[in-house]
Amino acid sequence: MKFGNYLSSAIFLGITLATTTVAGGSPAAAPALPATSTSQGNAQEIICQINRDRERRYLSPIFLHRTLSDAALYLGQRYADNRLDSSYFNQVFNELIAPLGNSVSSSYKILGTFSNDNSYVDELEQSIYDSLFARTLDAIGLYERNGVYTIVLASGLSDRPSRIETCPASSSQFDPNSDKGGSGIKDGVDLPSFLCDINQERIRANVDAFAVHTALQDEAWQQALQMDRLGHYTVDGLRKVDESIYDQRVYVKQLYWVAGDSYHNSKSLVNVLMSSYRDKVLDPKFQVIGVAQKNGFWSVILGSLYRSVRVRNSCPLTLDDVDYTS
Repeated sequence: MKFGNYLSSAIFLGITLATTTVAGGSPAAAPALPATSTSQGNAQEIICQINRDRERRYLSPIFLHRTLSDAALYLGQRYADNRLDSSYFNQVFNELIAPLGNSVSSSYKILGTFSNDNSYVDELEQSIYDSLFARTLDAIGLYERNGVYTIVLASGLSDRPSRIETCPASSSQFDPNSDKGGSGIKDGVDLPSFLCDINQERIRANVDAFAVHTALQDEAWQQALQMDRLGHYTVDGLRKVDESIYDQRVYVKQLYWVAGDSYHNSKSLVNVLMSSYRDKVLDPKFQVIGVAQKNGFWSVILGSLYRSVRVRNSCPLTLDDVDYTS
């Protein structure tokens, strides 16, 4: 399957795997939705509009699913990089969606470009009417970037929220299993998840995504080990970041490092980096990164090289998808 440059026309990319049947529920009254919208990518607004239209057809409401939104993000990023094909969706399905139920079926669609969410939903309901208004549909995941929307739909899910709101009161999404396993763990960090989250922040700031620098990654791991051995936060010790990197004859033009403790989760680490070191994380002169964590002690090193760095996967799905450089 070939993909060209994305223009204003709508493009459908979809695969359905397996089938299942889920009984529909009775419709419930829905709160009013504003007549017009200028927002883009507001998942609450989109699911509310879809659910209201489902209920007009006497269909039960569907819900927003965190894993499906993660899948939509991976697909949308891959599409933006002009590298999306059916084999990649198969990979996303097998690794993320299939574990959600014994007879899960899933499909996706990418549409763009739209100036607001209402226009997107209007087009979506026309282009995949049968899928969006299927009685068996359980949940969707959403991702939007620059007016291009990715939706992932799924039926046959094993876990559902106890109460499904027509119009969710908050932006939180149902997440039956927040632990995605250790397949993406590198030096104590879920590296694909970390890179995806931090690169999304850079992309939103119109800055190129990070690649992982092997020497910086090694140094971050050694620093985390050193802090764990000492039992307290430090940036010194047997190895000192700048000196040990340059001793390896690594051609790094500039370095910036930060370390600390009490953060085990990759998302919480991204949050503290963005809240306390936002200017450095979003600085375009830094192209590469190394990150590691050991028993809550973590180290992050940013580097600037003398050459440009090409990142193919700003949001890697697995460790095999991570872009490394040296």
